[in-house]
Amino acid sequence: MDTMNFLVPEITQADLVTFAVDRVNLKQDDAAKYRTQVNNLREDLNRYIEQNPDFDLEKIMLSGSLAKGTALKTLRDVDVALYIKGGNAPQEIAKLLPWIVGKLRTTYPQIPYANIYVDGPCVVIKFRGTGIDIEIVPVFSIGDPNGRGYLWDRSTGKKVLTSIPQHLDFIRSRKEKHAVHYAQVIRLLKWWIRQREKDTVDFAFRSFLAELIAAKLADDGADFSDYHTALEAVFTYIQNSGLRERIAFTDYYKASALPAKGLAPVEIFDPVTADNNVADNITESGRRKIVELAGQALDALAYARTCQTKGEAIECWRELMGATFNA
Repeated sequence: MDTMNFLVPEITQADLVTFAVDRVNLKQDDAAKYRTQVNNLREDLNRYIEQNPDFDLEKIMLSGSLAKGTALKTLRDVDVALYIKGGNAPQEIAKLLPWIVGKLRTTYPQIPYANIYVDGPCVVIKFRGTGIDIEIVPVFSIGDPNGRGYLWDRSTGKKVLTSIPQHLDFIRSRKEKHAVHYAQVIRLLKWWIRQREKDTVDFAFRSFLAELIAAKLADDGADFSDYHTALEAVFTYIQNSGLRERIAFTDYYKASALPAKGLAPVEIFDPVTADNNVADNITESGRRKIVELAGQALDALAYARTCQTKGEAIECWRELMGATFNA
């Protein structure tokens, strides 16, 4: 008589890889298409700057998940940083964004007038062909060779000094140490965040915070090559720490540069700016909610390991990853 081996999980690493490729990850062809679109914008801007040296715009740089290689299949907006070098630009965001719209309409006359507009804290360029929107965030250049400049944080509204190139290098260095797996674990975490945004009221957990928590665990020696185990490690850290432990990195500044403990319930610092707590928008109730959901995720992952049928295991993973999960 055959016996069941309860030590072998019903959902395997191969199942998780297949789900990620089919449902979670942005397809490589789409990523290449979107990058080409941004490159075309950059080339047009560079030409215009060469012809108009007194123009107040400096450069466009791809940022966000597409630049980091952590974009999801559901990507509809590509983040781009627009560096501003001139002293004529308005210093208030409410005046700056319409000013940028005017500059971009001058730079890109081939784009329909109505397809460049202000939307919230950024300027949008809408493309009908690819169906993707370019979301442009202004950065005041300070002429720094490392790309440091001032921008308005989308979540907190604060004007902060940061660096897009250094952010990308920060993620790239972790990806190099954990080839393939670090980026994939981040995508799975972002997918989990998307599900909680759908089913949990007042859930506020930026994907950037998930990246930084994963970076901390990677730096501490966590193995990301098994995705079930890696997700357990992230949720275990959130539950055990209660997100009360300060997270910071010393890639670009010393630990001594960090400010004294503040009043914010969660302190996770921008890896390139010591005085920017990127979790500043999380309230005490929000912190408790994240910790509670991490505990629920751990319960589902633990039960998924011991399920006696694949159907039961699939239901556990659907609690984490939504109704589209299958294996």
